[in-house]
Amino acid sequence: MFLTCISCKKQEKTPIPQAETEKGTYFSIIQFTQDQWDTYHGQPYTLTCVKTLNGKSDTSMVSAYKADWGAIFKIFFESDIGDPKYLGKYRFSTFDENLLGTRCYYYEAMNDSLYTRKLQISTDPTNNKIKAIYIETEKYNGLTQRSQKLLYEPVKLIQIQEYEKSDTGPAKNSITQYRF
Repeated sequence: MFLTCISCKKQEKTPIPQAETEKGTYFSIIQFTQDQWDTYHGQPYTLTCVKTLNGKSDTSMVSAYKADWGAIFKIFFESDIGDPKYLGKYRFSTFDENLLGTRCYYYEAMNDSLYTRKLQISTDPTNNKIKAIYIETEKYNGLTQRSQKLLYEPVKLIQIQEYEKSDTGPAKNSITQYRF
């Protein structure tokens, strides 16, 4: 997803996502992105970018130094629920996914008006290292319904799926993948 940039710094553990507390917050995509940037910034990654629009694909190679991180980060930052104003608006649960050997932290919106509908963080239960972040968003403005599915696997994959349905035009379905 948005975050694997580049550095020679030793990777540090990202704190375990927290459930609602009296003065706390939910997991912050913005904070996690900053941690990933600090960890990987400066590394000479080459990304394979596959863009698919309505079934037609185009593939290119992109240097991590020249990737449009601002546009990628913006998409993920819009889904952030780390602000205290979101406390009490998401159901929080945790569960172990035995097939994949992960522990999952799951946030689900309690109101359909919230932009971020689902946030799932998959971690390695032995060291709490984040293995994947999956997000679903949805917005309806009266004429257009737009939904997204976002996936980030650290230093493996950033995937952005967008579906847009308009009352005035044809539906648009796009998938953008960055593979490290």
